[in-house]
Amino acid sequence: MVRKAIEAEMKRMEEIIEFVSREVKESMENQSYIEPLYTEIRRENRVVYVLDVPYLRDETIYIKLEKNTLNFSCTDNRGTKYRLSLRIPNDMSQPEVKVSRVKGRVCLIVEGKASK
Repeated sequence: MVRKAIEAEMKRMEEIIEFVSREVKESMENQSYIEPLYTEIRRENRVVYVLDVPYLRDETIYIKLEKNTLNFSCTDNRGTKYRLSLRIPNDMSQPEVKVSRVKGRVCLIVEGKASK
């Protein structure tokens, strides 16, 4: 009797694992973009984000600054879409963004006045 209960529980656990695995796989297949690798460097009134986007197409870079969120998206030469949403520190007021690009790296420099 105990053996049957354990076997039933094991079967139920295997079904749950298979279900979760299928859900994760489907979710990843349906995801239409990739989040690029990035590095964040903070200084006094400046935050520098260095994003790694290989085979980047310059004309597809899109940047939008909303309140304290910086949204970045682009596409590479292979058709892969990248998207990233970054939080800007709350102590920055009136932030401005400068963009530069060097060989598959996008550098976003966010400068703002220190709020008191």
